[in-house]
Amino acid sequence: MNNTTVYVGMDVHKNSFSLCCYTVRDDACSHYVKIDPDYRLVLEYIESMRGIYGDDSKFICGYEAGCLGYTLYHQLNDHGVECIILAPSTMAKSPV
Repeated sequence: MNNTTVYVGMDVHKNSFSLCCYTVRDDACSHYVKIDPDYRLVLEYIESMRGIYGDDSKFICGYEAGCLGYTLYHQLNDHGVECIILAPSTMAKSPV
């Protein structure tokens, strides 16, 4: 599955990050993990996903604006990972 755009959803908190991958082709989230709050672990996660989605896949990370501000955004961008900070008002609400 080469040349795929993989969206990495990140639920970021002071004590942990929860990550998962989404692709339009699969139309589902997969590869859920919970990690310590360290951008280097996010980079490791992305590298491990390259083994599944292909080395030439594009990864775009996104997280809801909150306690981390722009720190994680800058850390990921500094390592060549595209990152988007989402305004809470634009986030979809759970139907439950």
